[in-house]
Amino acid sequence: MKKIKIILLSVILAVVTSSCNLDRFPEDKISEDTFWKTEKDATMALNGIYTYLSGAAYNNLYNDSYTDNSFAQYPWETTAVDASAGNILPSTDFGYDFTTIRRVNTFLENIDKIPMDKNLAKRYIAEAKFIRAFNYFNLSQYFGALPLVQKSGELDGATLTPISEANIDDYVISELSAIENDLPTTYTSGQDKGRITKGAALAFKARVYLYMGKYKEAYEAAQLVINSGAYKLFNTATVDKSTNYDSFVTFTSTTDKDDFYKGISNYQALFWAKNNGNKESILEAQYIPDPKGTYSNYMTLLLLPNQESGWSSITPTIDLVNAYWKKDGTAFTPPSNATRASNYNNGNPNNIYLDEFKDRDTRLYASIMHPNGPWSYLKGFGTNQLFTWSKGANNTSKIGYNYKKMADYNSLDENLYASNNFMLIRYAEVLLTYAEAKNEFSGPEVSIYDALDQIRSRVGMIGISKTQTKETLRDIIRNERRIELANEGHRFYDIRRWKIAPNVMKTVYDITNTQVGTRVWNDRFYRFPYPQKAVDLNPKLKEAQTAKGY
Repeated sequence: MKKIKIILLSVILAVVTSSCNLDRFPEDKISEDTFWKTEKDATMALNGIYTYLSGAAYNNLYNDSYTDNSFAQYPWETTAVDASAGNILPSTDFGYDFTTIRRVNTFLENIDKIPMDKNLAKRYIAEAKFIRAFNYFNLSQYFGALPLVQKSGELDGATLTPISEANIDDYVISELSAIENDLPTTYTSGQDKGRITKGAALAFKARVYLYMGKYKEAYEAAQLVINSGAYKLFNTATVDKSTNYDSFVTFTSTTDKDDFYKGISNYQALFWAKNNGNKESILEAQYIPDPKGTYSNYMTLLLLPNQESGWSSITPTIDLVNAYWKKDGTAFTPPSNATRASNYNNGNPNNIYLDEFKDRDTRLYASIMHPNGPWSYLKGFGTNQLFTWSKGANNTSKIGYNYKKMADYNSLDENLYASNNFMLIRYAEVLLTYAEAKNEFSGPEVSIYDALDQIRSRVGMIGISKTQTKETLRDIIRNERRIELANEGHRFYDIRRWKIAPNVMKTVYDITNTQVGTRVWNDRFYRFPYPQKAVDLNPKLKEAQTAKGY
């Protein structure tokens, strides 16, 4: 089983690239003589560049496992296992890869050779430059200073002196500003659906500004996305009431109950294949059904429990579960680990244990499986099934919880391949970016509450009290961001840019109060080391490596 997992994940990351034969372009002069002749060649090359987004989706899925949100149990799947335990050394490569950047540079150097519509060529160039900027920013968030590789012949920047992270950020912003007006607001052609839009460039610019701490620029960029009217929070047309939550939620009225079921349905279905490309999605890594699994994804298998043939590769921590609000929008006060273990009673939980999950944030029920919690909408199970945890069994959660969120049981085929896309940027993030940046810049105001309440209302949650100080609202926004974006990879960046990693990287326990993982933090971990092979190739990285503390 372990070897199969490695092979399957390797296949995923090779999607489309082989069909485009792009791997050889930077090194193979003969292919350049026979390629770059037609518009179809340009389209194929650009599609090959888009495969970066598929890899980015899996990185994001594992990213939370470097934090207090998730626990990854298989070191052959991700470096998060060793990194979270403090084993961060130059002997490990944490993703220092310029392959996509090299492909973009090759694309930009050759597209002018092709006789094609000039406006289409301009758009293609903008799409390629966006992906290069997206790749560069992700790399800088991992490694800090980087060589700025802008020519295909420079390969991985082996002869270049790295420039500072701040300069990389400025470069990314300048690239996004230069291309945003060359990108359409929407695409009318079905074959272009899912390609990069002006909204994606603006939303990503807002993210970059937020991470840089340029709050005025961040909320202004987010405001442009909001004002465009091109996006809105997803609301499903089908409300699922097949699961009975009466034993977990105290409903005050029929309306309250209707809001709950609409909210849980909205949040669950947001991440399902049948709603790929919905109005909330700004940038997606796309997957399509394929009987060989080449174009499908294995995200659902990484999240499913063993009872559904899943691997429980990535599971939520107790700390994340504790973070979900109570139904009234206030913070949840968890029991101690020892008290929880006593109430869980080695798999025979008492009512006090179940009280921990009563009257909580709707997104908890939509996102997390917990022992004796409803499990009815999973494939093959009826409405009376409850989730059980088989501690120590093969492919079982080490914590006691599994993720429901983003596990798309509805699109699984007979080979357990799924076809739900992964949203790399969605409108809820833009609203959270606006709220955080605006609050940091000017303090609480009506527009901030409105942005946050839109997110809460969509899931049937109560709005925020309008009596917050800048500091209390900051805490609310940060926790709202943690809950709303859980398992999407943002927490990796958030605990670093907020400088809270030393406080949150704690030892991980399961629900029986047994230690399952050590979390170790050193401030040099805010950025990863360059792999030693890269330093050997480019000695100019040594100074930056030393400056990071490695």
